[in-house]
Amino acid sequence: MPSVKEIQGSLEVVLASASPRRRVLLEGAGFRVVVRPANVDEAARAHEAPVAYAARVALDKVRAGVASRSAEDPAWVLASDTVVALDDLILGKPDGATTAAETLARLSGRTHCVHTAVAMASGRGVETVEVHTARVGFRPLSPSEIDAYVATGEAFDKAGAYGIQGRAGAFVESVEGPYDAVVGLPVVEVCALGARLGAWGVEAPSVVRLRGLRGRIAAACAAVDRNPGEVTLIGVSKFHAPSEVETLLDAGLQDFGENYVQAWREKANALEARAPRWHFIGRLQSNKAKFVAGAVALVHTVDALSTAEALARTTEQRRLVQPVLVQVNVSGEVQKGGLRVDEVPAFLEHVERLGSLRVEGLMTMPPDGALHASRAVFGALRRVRDTWATPARPLAQLSMGMSGDFDQAIAEGSTMVRVGTALFGPRSTSEP
Repeated sequence: MPSVKEIQGSLEVVLASASPRRRVLLEGAGFRVVVRPANVDEAARAHEAPVAYAARVALDKVRAGVASRSAEDPAWVLASDTVVALDDLILGKPDGATTAAETLARLSGRTHCVHTAVAMASGRGVETVEVHTARVGFRPLSPSEIDAYVATGEAFDKAGAYGIQGRAGAFVESVEGPYDAVVGLPVVEVCALGARLGAWGVEAPSVVRLRGLRGRIAAACAAVDRNPGEVTLIGVSKFHAPSEVETLLDAGLQDFGENYVQAWREKANALEARAPRWHFIGRLQSNKAKFVAGAVALVHTVDALSTAEALARTTEQRRLVQPVLVQVNVSGEVQKGGLRVDEVPAFLEHVERLGSLRVEGLMTMPPDGALHASRAVFGALRRVRDTWATPARPLAQLSMGMSGDFDQAIAEGSTMVRVGTALFGPRSTSEP
């Protein structure tokens, strides 16, 4: 299977859209993009259904893109249109603060649909369009919340008056369907469509998912004015074979996370020649700390003095320094590991005295359920970090966010996202 680096030049399109989000999504995924904005009539027609409207506008855009492309441009043109609909009523981009507030009030406490149409065409007369739909649930919003959001100006260039990767992510309870379709372009589906049309080669499913994740991370960072280089994607490879890790290593992913010491040791031995950067992200028993100490790039889950001291004993003997994160149980759930928030300062001081451990930052696990609840936890961990960071101990790393909520984590400052299912697909075996 060719690597992403080897085939990157073959993933190229003319983008018939001026949308900066779509360009960021594509370029983050490794596409070469030539932008040729399409000027078409985007007014909805009488009695036009939202899906039909999205498909028509995307086709009009792609045809305009084909007509405007130059001989030096890529052969294939891509266009897209996103429609937000509530009860089959199309909610367009607001024309002012009043319209934006009215739109958000309609969405409050309701589930709406986001239809993103993707059209592709070549100069040889081949064209196709498909529509991908996600269902987005909003929590109830107060008038003051709506007014505060509208006052930021974020609502005005977006269908439905909100951007899911920005401040309005705090309004979202759930997303069913392709998340990046809500952002503006479902990259995985674009890759699959182009492969079917022969615009570029077929890639392994995990490599296509990696492209989609890279694009989505880039877009999430752009939404909050962050550099995507600040965010490390960690592939959670537990229950997945070494060969699956190798496929992603070939695609340029270097960081992988494991939860169980014995499974990690077997995988690390099998992949020793490839030298991936290993992260230990599961609960670490004190009697197994000796196997991990000095052998992984980062331990994410230090939450007990016994664990810290066991790691330190081994690293001192080996004359090493082990980078670690302190796990904090922000949500207070009894079934989750981690320190209470009030235990953090004393714990940090104790670990610092150990000498052979270096605390790089903090880690947390959000509660299961609503996305806005995860975001609240991520924001709380950032505030804990900001409270206890010092120039000598900046706590620069925040490990938070997984497959279903990493956009929310990035918006709150995450520097490491731990992604399993969204990268590898469904687990190949059940968790012990």
